[in-house]
Amino acid sequence: MDDGRTVIGRVLSPTLTEYGAGVYPEDTMEAEIAAMRYVKTHSSIPVPEVYYHDKDKNGEVGGEWMLLEDIRGTNLSLTWSGLSTDQRQKVGLAVVDVWAQLMRLRFGAIGSINSPGDDDKTFYVGPTTFMPTNIGKTTAPPARSKCGPFSCARDWLLALAHLDMRFLTEAPLKEEERSRMVPVISDIKAAPLPYLDNNEASDPSPWSTNVLFHLIWVDDPTIITGVLDWEGACVVPLWSVLPRFSDRLRASYLTQPDELRAIEELRGLMERALLDVVPEWAKLVAECREPRILHSRAVLSTEDPHDVFLSDRIF
Repeated sequence: MDDGRTVIGRVLSPTLTEYGAGVYPEDTMEAEIAAMRYVKTHSSIPVPEVYYHDKDKNGEVGGEWMLLEDIRGTNLSLTWSGLSTDQRQKVGLAVVDVWAQLMRLRFGAIGSINSPGDDDKTFYVGPTTFMPTNIGKTTAPPARSKCGPFSCARDWLLALAHLDMRFLTEAPLKEEERSRMVPVISDIKAAPLPYLDNNEASDPSPWSTNVLFHLIWVDDPTIITGVLDWEGACVVPLWSVLPRFSDRLRASYLTQPDELRAIEELRGLMERALLDVVPEWAKLVAECREPRILHSRAVLSTEDPHDVFLSDRIF
């Protein structure tokens, strides 16, 4: 830039739109920017500053875009194989600190963080936004009016079970799928669980499913210098948050047993550390298996119930 700063340009231009995928809600990038600004303002998580955002209404760029602060360092996924066991543990615990800070933030509703215009000091929870879909033959994003914000987890689960937050496709629901939804919706309505209603125990917390090793920048080589890509970040009940940092790592080393064992040991270390530093989450992990089961059933409400499986793994 003219003032000497180096910036990163990011364009929201999905590559699979010609196949009917890549559809996304119109406020996806605005919500991402609001989430980044909120987290940057209310935590010490190294989130890049957003300098400029444009909807690209004239089509000159080819998609909605923004300019971001350039982050020093290297993508963690590129340095991981060269790190020692001690270095991996150190950066793993640094990732735990990122999650812990997110878990300590609280909102009064479930949805996505928004802010009016370019105001980086005023924030509120609006309808849930989503990453671009990778499902082919998609015709439209979920109806914004059905995506919240939700005042309690029960309403959120019902919206999931009703498919209110599912991308629309050319294929209509089969009668068998509709029939599978009925008992799920009935069970959510009838569940006598305090964690599904509006109380302190179910206060929503901001969460990004993208806090993953391939979206973290490090320097020196275990100091986190940037957490990027907050697209699809949303505010959800704290009991529903299940970090899965090691999933992508495991997929990268499936043919290397020694690496898989090391990753499993690191996963255990990070899980114990997070349970220790966020005791309110640890309490919910122990007490909220039933709400988590209902959440899994709601997300998969049209699937054969025999195929719905809830893992006891929380990390």
